Amino acid sequence: MGRKSRRVAITPAQQTSIRPNIFPTAIYVRLSVENSGKDDDGAAIENQIEICKEYVKNSTDLELVKVYEDNGFTGTNMIRPAFEEMWRDIDSGIIKAIIVRDLSRYSRDYIETGRHLEKLFPEKDIRFISVKENFDTFKTDGTAESLMIPLQTLINDFYSKDISRKVETALRAQMAEGTFKYRRLPYGYMWDETNTEIIPDPDRAGYVKKIYDWKLDGLNQCQIRRKLESEGAPLYMDGKLNKRKEWAVCTIKRILTDPFYIGHEIYGKNHSAIYKGIKREKLSLENCVVKEYAHEPLVSEDVFYKVKEQMDEVLRLRKQSMERTAKIRSELVDHLPCKVYCSVCGRKMHYVRSVQKRKNGLTSYTVYTCNYNVNGETRGCPGHTIKQDDLDDIVLKTIKNQIRTAIDFEEFIEKFKDSYAVLSIKKDIDKSIRETKQKISKIQSIRTRLYEDYVEGILNEEEYLYTKASYEKDYNVLNDRMDNLIGKKKEFCELFSPENRWVAMMKNVRCSKKLTKELADAVIDRVDVAYDNSLEITFRYHDIYVMTSDYRKRIEEGESYE
Repeated sequence: MGRKSRRVAITPAQQTSIRPNIFPTAIYVRLSVENSGKDDDGAAIENQIEICKEYVKNSTDLELVKVYEDNGFTGTNMIRPAFEEMWRDIDSGIIKAIIVRDLSRYSRDYIETGRHLEKLFPEKDIRFISVKENFDTFKTDGTAESLMIPLQTLINDFYSKDISRKVETALRAQMAEGTFKYRRLPYGYMWDETNTEIIPDPDRAGYVKKIYDWKLDGLNQCQIRRKLESEGAPLYMDGKLNKRKEWAVCTIKRILTDPFYIGHEIYGKNHSAIYKGIKREKLSLENCVVKEYAHEPLVSEDVFYKVKEQMDEVLRLRKQSMERTAKIRSELVDHLPCKVYCSVCGRKMHYVRSVQKRKNGLTSYTVYTCNYNVNGETRGCPGHTIKQDDLDDIVLKTIKNQIRTAIDFEEFIEKFKDSYAVLSIKKDIDKSIRETKQKISKIQSIRTRLYEDYVEGILNEEEYLYTKASYEKDYNVLNDRMDNLIGKKKEFCELFSPENRWVAMMKNVRCSKKLTKELADAVIDRVDVAYDNSLEITFRYHDIYVMTSDYRKRIEEGESYE
């Protein structure tokens, strides 16, 4: 029996290799606060990523760059860490396409989503894809089908607002009726055996009283923290006093100012109502639900209000001092906000502005400091400080060196762009792509013939599955190699063209005479400071700079791609 002719489909890898318009793609996934860690009808983080990756895999013009993940963030608010990072990369030109599982993962705010779809994406030439709605901005034409997307965002917005209204109504009713139960009681309290009455926690209540006594004795919050740690004061019942699982100054302040410790329960201090357009706000005491003397107090009212007066006086004096030095402090600018880290412990270093009174008037100085310690003992970090002027000088000199290197490389490109070495590397990459493509095509044909042999009875099921698995493994390896080669070709072409983002960035700042926040934001990702105050500076597009340097070395030494 003769073989039947069969048409072999072109694989995604083959299509990518011959289609020039490739979109650097971001996958964005989100899970709300309410559903964090749970599977919401297939919307779990892992499911979202897998669905989006599968879509990218089956597309011939999408190239995955990065997955941006916001786990535990509501869709009604655009202020989310990964979301903001993604948009910074979009503004930098790293990302040209966004893919989401469904539109509600991107946002549940109808107005903002509409603005992004109708204005921001077209302005920045960004392609936006929603898998569930089968929506692609590069395939819409203003027909009724494309108009369904704004309608879907409206439905998402209505859904969020409807839930918000119901939740707020239910919570307010529980507060008014006295049936509302705290998710977590303040430090020093616990539920009784029936889980209905709030009672003092025998292991922690005593430390609350000590905190108030120490405060009346004149200790500040930092000193109180050290006292608690030296006495081994236990944390919350679940061991989550804060992210570091240790005493924090802000926790002590909260204990010293909470009327809960004199028996009063105050509900609704923090209020949010999406359906009213209120994201989050603090309410005054008059607008809260207050239950006085609702449980056993841990401190007397006399002690509580004496502490309050003491803290108010400290606040008043600090405010006076801040007003007196406001002008001089306004001239002290942090040029590297949220970019300076301690290379010993990995924590962010604090920017400290200090204004002191001298005989000749007020003097000021600024430093970055890392002083992470517990119980007066360092934990993996000895603590160190570097003057802002010293750090700024080193950073600016390093930037100028990078600028000189970039300009030198631009001249190198102009000199060598048509050289034998450059053309040879391009030729080697193209050759490798052609050979890999041929191997993929050959294996695809073999896989097709294997199935025909199985159908015709030439191979039994066991033989077919074993042989198929072997070729499947080779096929996947070749596809990975093809993806890698295409990426290498794209990188190489970008490096030796005006699209070299590292060179373009450095050219844009070459006239800078001093370090400014704008300059730092443009070129620097982070600065790590060692204990001896030596620096490790990570520039934006550092990977492109490394590839640029590597290729330059190989071209100058006459090496081929392989």
